[in-house]
Amino acid sequence: MKQSWVNGLTEQEELDLRGNFVASKLTRSRLEDLLKQKITSSSTSTRSKKSYNSPNWAYEQADFIGYERALHEIINLLK
Repeated sequence: MKQSWVNGLTEQEELDLRGNFVASKLTRSRLEDLLKQKITSSSTSTRSKKSYNSPNWAYEQADFIGYERALHEIINLLK
């Protein structure tokens, strides 16, 4: 569990949150799988040959990279 989850919480809130975090292992694991599927799906569509014909290709690539980075940050918070 990342420290950022408990920053600014009271001692009791931290204990409650840590207990809930441990109890939600299955849900967090499933969410991680779903986020990884989204990354794979987005990556596949971004790398299709059709996307290279877009005049906005560079912006689309930047958007994909930002989207992927955000999903990876969420995945890291789930561990």
